[in-house]
Amino acid sequence: MRIVLALLLFAVGGGAFALETARGLAASGATRLALARVEQLQPRDPAAPRWGEWEALRISLLATLGRNEEALQRADALPANMPSPLLRTCLLAAGRAGVASGHGAVARRHVARVLWQLEPSVEEARTGRLIVIDSYVGERQGDAAFRAMLRFQQDYAPLERATAEHFVEGLLALNLEQNAVNWLASLDDASPIKLMVRLKTGLVGVDAAVGQARAGLNKSGDPGYWRVLYEAARRRKDTTLSIEALEHLVNLEEDHAATPPTQAELWQAYLAGAQEAANQNQLLTGEDAAWSDFAARRIASNPQLARAFFAYLVRHGRERESRLNAQLQLAFSLQQARLERAALRLFEGAQLDDAALDAQARFLLGAMAERANLPVQASRYWKGLAAPPGVSAQEWQVRVAVVYWRGGMSDAALATLRGLLGTTGVLPAEAARQLTAIAQEMVAAGKLDYADEVLRGLLPKTDARQQREILLALARIAEQGTKFQLAADYYLRSALLADGKVPDAQAMQARLAAALNLAQAGYREDARAQFEWLLKNAKDPAQLDIARRELAKP
Repeated sequence: MRIVLALLLFAVGGGAFALETARGLAASGATRLALARVEQLQPRDPAAPRWGEWEALRISLLATLGRNEEALQRADALPANMPSPLLRTCLLAAGRAGVASGHGAVARRHVARVLWQLEPSVEEARTGRLIVIDSYVGERQGDAAFRAMLRFQQDYAPLERATAEHFVEGLLALNLEQNAVNWLASLDDASPIKLMVRLKTGLVGVDAAVGQARAGLNKSGDPGYWRVLYEAARRRKDTTLSIEALEHLVNLEEDHAATPPTQAELWQAYLAGAQEAANQNQLLTGEDAAWSDFAARRIASNPQLARAFFAYLVRHGRERESRLNAQLQLAFSLQQARLERAALRLFEGAQLDDAALDAQARFLLGAMAERANLPVQASRYWKGLAAPPGVSAQEWQVRVAVVYWRGGMSDAALATLRGLLGTTGVLPAEAARQLTAIAQEMVAAGKLDYADEVLRGLLPKTDARQQREILLALARIAEQGTKFQLAADYYLRSALLADGKVPDAQAMQARLAAALNLAQAGYREDARAQFEWLLKNAKDPAQLDIARRELAKP
């Protein structure tokens, strides 16, 4: 009975530690890792100890990661006897998920249960009411949202600046700028949101707003000022400014914009701007060479207008060569302007197949995706593409294999590497370094066979210094697979490749690992020879101690 009780206490204690670890991971920003831990360790039975705490963390993490439908499904299945504090946490997270997924009524239903049935804390009630307001904004119920904002201000005065900004942003999205004036005094004088309200309500002129927004961008770089410039451009029908603002807005990180302009809007602005300028300059539709020449002559003085012309030719150029050249010029110009994310989104929206894309443009776009850590997109542009000028075929195959691997296409990565490793000659040092790094990633992903094949193929294509590292990696893979004889072979070969007559620390450690693996493999005499060598040559007390203990064994 005591043993059973001890095991039960251990299980409860271990579960508590695991739960706190998951909470710590979530608090540190490792949200996906925390959720993976929850999915692995949460008890399956809702009656199990601390199941409710696991579930509250799980639904909160799902909502944070945007897996909103899953969060809502789990909230609907919560047991009726769940403790109120945990139930409130789950339902508020479900409310956030409902707002984010466009289920405003569902969000309000969950929050209503918290507010009217579960005796929330002051902070929980405040959070719930903000979720209700956001749900009305999401459904474009402007009057309901505004009334809820006024009641919130009455109950929580004085209103925090961040909350006031949140209200104003919601009202501006609903074109209720006159209502937003209620919180104008609560906004930071230097904020783009205040400038936007003043512009939309006529408290500041368009030209003055443009000047203030430019100054704000130079001072703080706040992307909200690009929204002000876009609104100002629309009001004074300034095509170039509109394109410039849209390019920067489409280029923003995903989490910056509540309702970001889409690449479709940017395409529309490009096409409208090009047609307007063509009419003004008497350029005829279908004269691709004239349009391309017009763009090339303005790329330095008015890059936005030049990109509009190239974009027009990408979509409507009569000659294939004109379209291909325009693709390259548009991609290159956006890259030079540090608008790579906008370029990627723009070409994704164009939905051009590989046969309709210029090869150099594909390389540029793939390189942009590679830098943006979008390996799937990079691999799509680079698939089947020959090595570009200035890049050796070997280096190119490595880069393509890397994006395949990191994009989850492990078989395609291995096939590419087999083609590379089947050739003769030594690989460039950087290419070999990248291949070693990918092999290590394969090991971490549990693809030991893949890593072993890559490293064995790489071994004869490198110099002695790199061979030491590769042999060590191969030894660890063999050791992990309990292939002790093979591991010993690799470790010893690595140790013997040490530069100079005096072995370095890495060689000493490899020699010790070789001895231990020889012992594991049953080669006691070979192992004894290595341990005796270590006693004569090693300086590290820990290594000497291990060697003495091993030699003392019968």
